[in-house]
Amino acid sequence: MGRDSFKIYINKNNIIHNFNYIKIASNKEVITVVKANAYGHGLIEIIPILIEAGCRYFAVARESEAMEILNLNFSNIKILVFETLEDLSLLNRHKNLEMIINSLDEFQEALDLKLDFNQLHLKFDFGFARNGIYDSQFEEIKNLVTSNNIFFKGAMTHFFASSPTEMLQIQKNLIEAINYIGKNRFKIIHSQNSAATLLNVGEGSTHVRCGISVLGMVDIGLIDNNIKRSWSLSGPVYNIKNFDHLDFIGYERIDDLNVGNFSKVAKIKLGYGDGFSKINTNICCNINGKTYQIIHVSMDTSFILIDDFVKEGDIVEIYKNFEESNKHLNMAHYEYTTLLNKRIPRIIV
Repeated sequence: MGRDSFKIYINKNNIIHNFNYIKIASNKEVITVVKANAYGHGLIEIIPILIEAGCRYFAVARESEAMEILNLNFSNIKILVFETLEDLSLLNRHKNLEMIINSLDEFQEALDLKLDFNQLHLKFDFGFARNGIYDSQFEEIKNLVTSNNIFFKGAMTHFFASSPTEMLQIQKNLIEAINYIGKNRFKIIHSQNSAATLLNVGEGSTHVRCGISVLGMVDIGLIDNNIKRSWSLSGPVYNIKNFDHLDFIGYERIDDLNVGNFSKVAKIKLGYGDGFSKINTNICCNINGKTYQIIHVSMDTSFILIDDFVKEGDIVEIYKNFEESNKHLNMAHYEYTTLLNKRIPRIIV
């Protein structure tokens, strides 16, 4: 952390509120998804907060993320990895580690290696083009399950559609597939992501699998005022310069930039080296309750067109309004928060 650096501030109480709200509203256990550095919030910062809230079940995408959680040395937690582990022996060494079986070949490999199926979840694919077994393989899977007397930890799928009608159809397909193979063969069933959970779609699931909603974000188009934002990005104005002394702003010639009537530029210590991509050029930030335009993004710094109301040391907030930022960047908030890397300190407030 350096002087005048930008920081991501995490509201602990709001995360605890969101977790408990989802658990109570769904009346199900919550598997909290914390992949991609907890969607940019900070994995090692978020895990202790969620444990304090009562969460004992986490999901990640990669083996490296699971190891990061294991290295925190919390007891009585479970970690589910969506992608296949490179080192399958980790399952034998860490009995609180679980993994998704993403294909028929992986199922056969698990049988050959005599893995503990109490640590394995079978994924069904109903048209997402990602991972999972598909309908033409169900009979072969059923025969293997029956002949080897297999009992899985869980069954799951992924809702790749945002329409409630399509979600309902995918859930119907999942339950039918589970019943065909044998419902008693699966200890838990989970399909509901944040959107499906908030829409109360997913009858037949025993657990909900939420990430962004626990962390205070909802899918574009969804509104739930009970979900409280838990994330902010801010830092001070480092210095201010008049155009009279400048030919360039960053690497851009002033004459080539659309500076309008502005004659001053403020520098902040935030750039694409922090994961604050150049796509943020021309996005608005907030200083003292007023919006200003970021005119240039370089590796370690960015530059803001300002007026006389801005002073050195004033606090600049980026992405203050998620909806406006989503429209400007043409992406969802959890996409650009995830881009922000670990060079930015995460501070719990």
